[in-house]
Amino acid sequence: MAIENRIRSLLDLLPDDLPDWKSEKTIPLAEPKDLYAYIDGGAELYISYGFGEALSRTYVNDSHPDVLAEVYDLLEPKNAFGVFSQVRESENLQLGQGAYAIPGAVFFWMDRYYISLSAWEATPEAEKFMRDLGFSIEKKIGVKGNIPAIIGLLPEEGLIPFAYMYFHHYVWLNAYYFISDENLLHMDENTDAVLAKYADGDNRKYLLMVHYKNIEDAARAFDSFGREFFPEGLAGNCLRLEDNSWMAAALDNNIIVAVFNAKTNESAGQLLKQALRNNQIKQ
Repeated sequence: MAIENRIRSLLDLLPDDLPDWKSEKTIPLAEPKDLYAYIDGGAELYISYGFGEALSRTYVNDSHPDVLAEVYDLLEPKNAFGVFSQVRESENLQLGQGAYAIPGAVFFWMDRYYISLSAWEATPEAEKFMRDLGFSIEKKIGVKGNIPAIIGLLPEEGLIPFAYMYFHHYVWLNAYYFISDENLLHMDENTDAVLAKYADGDNRKYLLMVHYKNIEDAARAFDSFGREFFPEGLAGNCLRLEDNSWMAAALDNNIIVAVFNAKTNESAGQLLKQALRNNQIKQ
């Protein structure tokens, strides 16, 4: 589909007018360079999730604060979910396939689209309009996409609600739990990864799962990871690090599973085994 047609399809999702509100300013964002010019310092998030196109439209009402609507086409549902997983702290609104509302803003995803609605001031009228606009967009999208399959491998026991992030680019792993300045796990647009937080007494441990397109790629990535973290190997898949936390890691066909920041050897090993068991069940 040509860029012009895709931009037009985004226009179809955003009404020209809703009762008492009208659109005033529309900005098409057809290429990454447009996004960089539009968002100061925030374009990398969308580009790392397969940015296709986006559209920005401002709605005005003479008596109420302006509302900015942004619709991002991320080309695949998993990418739209990924962006949403970076933004939401909970899911507190029934809209799309997952929505997070805070005073003055609503964020949601549906199919291949991530939608951000924000008001210059959190008034009751602006809040109502954002929800009405969101439901209008939801109806026009009309179809749902699949949540990334790797999310279904997360063990439920101990998982902190909504404390998991889906991503492709290693920079997001390091932003939430620093491993290395280097891309040790050979992550790219062909890898699917999830990082999740788990309760560990008064501590938080992290589960990382990375799915590769084939066994060979996964093996090379695990070798690279091992040379940095456990060059002398692992005892029962576990290792105590210099900060006295425990990690665990394993390669299972084309998936790497790793646990970080566990309080004990047993805690790290238990979460690793649960994740590996889920992967084997799904195969």
